[in-house]
Amino acid sequence: MTDPVGRAQQMLWDRYRELNPDIDVDRKGYIDDFKKNLLKPEWMHLIIEDYDRIGGRELEWKFRAVHSSASLTANHFARFKQDPDRLILLGRSGFGLPIFEKQLPTGLRGIPPNVDVFFENSECCIAIESKLLETLSPKKPYYSRSYCKEKLPTCEPEWWELIESASGALKGFLDTAQLVKHYLGLLHHLQKIKINKKPILLYLYWKPANSSEIREFQEHDWELGEFKKKVSGSSVDFIEMSYPELWEAWSKEPSLADHARRLDERYSVEI
Repeated sequence: MTDPVGRAQQMLWDRYRELNPDIDVDRKGYIDDFKKNLLKPEWMHLIIEDYDRIGGRELEWKFRAVHSSASLTANHFARFKQDPDRLILLGRSGFGLPIFEKQLPTGLRGIPPNVDVFFENSECCIAIESKLLETLSPKKPYYSRSYCKEKLPTCEPEWWELIESASGALKGFLDTAQLVKHYLGLLHHLQKIKINKKPILLYLYWKPANSSEIREFQEHDWELGEFKKKVSGSSVDFIEMSYPELWEAWSKEPSLADHARRLDERYSVEI
């Protein structure tokens, strides 16, 4: 099997089977009960309201996939619905309850984009865009005609340039349009609440243990580095972090070390 998506799926399925030998995984990588996809099934009652708010579509189908990006996010952050005081993220703490699938309207008409999980404390708000295997599927940036300067007066030049250049851009492994929309959502959110907090857009992405050997991950990392340079002067901090880097950071925190170990055990594979 040469397709990196197929290899990654298979290795994640195999790892899940090793850890959960009594749970059946079908040939497409799905299990019969979405709760079984969590490190602790009882976490589901903590997050189900958030997913029901968007119609429950994730839970009915996507969340049951062992390779689900939504379950990856939930496995990392659902527990903090119970104990938000234990969360340490980007060296910060003191967060309120996380919100999964939070809509961050951009100020334009239409259905607002959702961020995977959203945190706030007294000093900052952090919107997380989380990726599992999506980075292996190239996308061309797209914006509707409503994305114009007249309707987006607070959009900073470095971000506006990304919108303006989208028509001539090639497909890439980094979904730049999605990140731009979340940036606009953060700006609009802070304008609405009228509280001076630092806005942070955190891009969290999975990579296998041997990612340095795989062309698609190398290209994604290069695109990510270029994107970060382009938006470096923005009032919204764009921060990128791989999930393995997050596990390493959490492993150094006594209250999070076991959580980090279990996440590493579940998701650290070679493909």
